[in-house]
Amino acid sequence: MDKLARQTFKAMVFLGNGFDIAHGYKTSYKNFYEKSKELKRLSQQGNRLCKHIIDNVDGELWMDLEYGLYEYSKQITANDGIGNKQSSEQFKTEFKELKNALFLYLKEEISTSKSGNPGYWVGKISQEWNCLDYQIVSFNYTHIVAAYSADAKLYNSNLSFNKEKIIFQHGSIYNPEKGTDNPSDYIVLGIDDIQKVEKAHSFLYKSRQKIFNITDLMNYINMKDVYIIYGCSMGSTDDFYFRKLFEGKKNKLFIIYGYGEKALSDVMDNVGAYTGGINPYQIDNKNEIVPIDCSLTDAVSKTKEALSLWKVRKTEAFRV
Repeated sequence: MDKLARQTFKAMVFLGNGFDIAHGYKTSYKNFYEKSKELKRLSQQGNRLCKHIIDNVDGELWMDLEYGLYEYSKQITANDGIGNKQSSEQFKTEFKELKNALFLYLKEEISTSKSGNPGYWVGKISQEWNCLDYQIVSFNYTHIVAAYSADAKLYNSNLSFNKEKIIFQHGSIYNPEKGTDNPSDYIVLGIDDIQKVEKAHSFLYKSRQKIFNITDLMNYINMKDVYIIYGCSMGSTDDFYFRKLFEGKKNKLFIIYGYGEKALSDVMDNVGAYTGGINPYQIDNKNEIVPIDCSLTDAVSKTKEALSLWKVRKTEAFRV
């Protein structure tokens, strides 16, 4: 067999909450605010943080829970002063209770929902990724992504798990190796280190919580040829990951999905901030960035075309 025919392209697939939503699960922050019984209970029993969320659920502050936590921290500092021990300890306790409420909500949603089948387009799109040797980085707390890997059974369903294939970067509500739920403090919820808060609120930093080894993750990323990003807003709360993803890359392919014209435009604005301008980044570093609206029927053909053209380009470069 020709060496070129045997050539495989290594890829990293990044999956955000949009991936779970595409499978019919109600796992958005908005769903959590509206449907979590535990969140409502806490807000009624004196948890100031949970009450603030409930009272402001229709505004822009809590559209992103992690960004909301950052702004809420700054508000507490402004109101109570820097280093207020009583205020900080109360905030820490309330944050832990909020985190537990999110864990419980997601656990119930995944175990009781009748969803789970991929939406037509995400199912078709993901089939196109099979031409690649890919590894998955999931920013979700659920195990839905396990259906796209192989090994051990989960929840007596047809889902499966391969710990070398999937990295649960923010932890998971379920431990596939033990076959049991993880404790609620296992999931990572919080802010990026570039979002500076007072020292007493450092418990919010993701880097202070249980997390997959970031050095290993960066090493895995640097070994890839293709990067696929699905269901991720790539906003400020994940700045560290995505800024590192684009830094120093040459001759790479990035396929970036957004659901709907506005969502895709917002995502590409964030990409532009990380790359210092999409066009210069592509031209100067010989990279290729392909934005795809995954709400449209041509998302599958565009995915296939992007991967096919990339293979031709890399093959020609390999021959030279």
